[in-house]
Amino acid sequence: MRGSELIYMKIKTNIFFLLLFVTTLTLNAQVEFIEVETLEQMKAVQKKASDQMLMLYVDVYATWCGPCKMMDREVYTDPSVADYMNAHYVSVRMDGESDWGRIYASEQQLEGYPSMFIFSDDGERVSKIVGFTPAEKLIGSLKSVNEGFSKVKSYRASYRNGTLEAEGFADYVTVVREMGNQEEAEALASEYMEKVMESKPKLSDDDIRVVAFHMDLDDIWWDGFSSDTDRLRRVLKEDYILAMEKIYNNTLVKAVEEERIDLVSKMANQLAPIVESESGSWDLRSLPFIQYFYYTDRADELISYIDKRFETDRKDDHRWLYGAASQITDMDQQYQTELLLKKEAEWYAACIELEEHFDYYFYQGMVFFFLQNREKSKSSFLRAESMAATREQKEMVAQVLGFINNQ
Repeated sequence: MRGSELIYMKIKTNIFFLLLFVTTLTLNAQVEFIEVETLEQMKAVQKKASDQMLMLYVDVYATWCGPCKMMDREVYTDPSVADYMNAHYVSVRMDGESDWGRIYASEQQLEGYPSMFIFSDDGERVSKIVGFTPAEKLIGSLKSVNEGFSKVKSYRASYRNGTLEAEGFADYVTVVREMGNQEEAEALASEYMEKVMESKPKLSDDDIRVVAFHMDLDDIWWDGFSSDTDRLRRVLKEDYILAMEKIYNNTLVKAVEEERIDLVSKMANQLAPIVESESGSWDLRSLPFIQYFYYTDRADELISYIDKRFETDRKDDHRWLYGAASQITDMDQQYQTELLLKKEAEWYAACIELEEHFDYYFYQGMVFFFLQNREKSKSSFLRAESMAATREQKEMVAQVLGFINNQ
């Protein structure tokens, strides 16, 4: 079972290209990084952060990592990122696969590359960010950490001496979550739901702010929570869709771990309708079933589900079939399951028969590449190249063809 690998509601990730086909880039970072290779060097930069009363930002990368190179090229060279980080952080970089880097990565429980760890000026780890993060989002996260940590210290003091009221407790959980310290937020939310909400007949606005990020559709609060979506939007504001995505993933993890198809049906019938008009994700009524069958290793049921849908209520809907097939291609990159790959090739061919499109040829090329059919892969990528309409598409195809031609 692959439940530990569940991903957020995304259809198109392009991880394949980031890891395999990104060309070597020249680092031109404007962020003033200090490269650290030993424990002694890390202690020195920690002291520097403490002496200057600045937070410490630690970027752990790998030399082969495409998203890490993208951070170097697109984010750390952004003037707004550089100005903010140089003013408010002591910034450190380390190779997570160097001798000491492996030790540090293990201590910090590294989840993937790149990983960015943020520490207060007194050495407490207060947040982490995993994966490629665009400049605007990174600045927003760093500002939230800076502004939130002083609040956290105040709330923590009241919490420890037993004087934190329910509203303050909800604020405490919210600030910790927004800073990116998910482990502490989960622990605090569990305590809040156990102590503050134990005997409440109805959710307060404060309760909603907490449970929205820590519940699933199996919780006793779901019916009351979802009964008034206008209220949810008012209370959660710009975090409304983020909260729904969190509930989606919490529920999907539980459904996979407990092999509960009833929860998947509940996601499709109850959660999807309240977010699909605002979410850019592809067919939220189909996605839970596809992910469930995949992560519980039910390849035959997964294939049957897609074939039946395409033959009945989604007949000849090539955009739907492409969405389903590309979701599986993205999820299965690590395992490259032959049975699924062969069906994906058939599905992309069916899409192309109905309408030729850049994406259909590009993903078909990926599948043939995974199946080690170089000639068919190259042919598909060449057809994609002939249909490329944007600079991004042209660059992607050029990188892939360059890789194939150099093999």
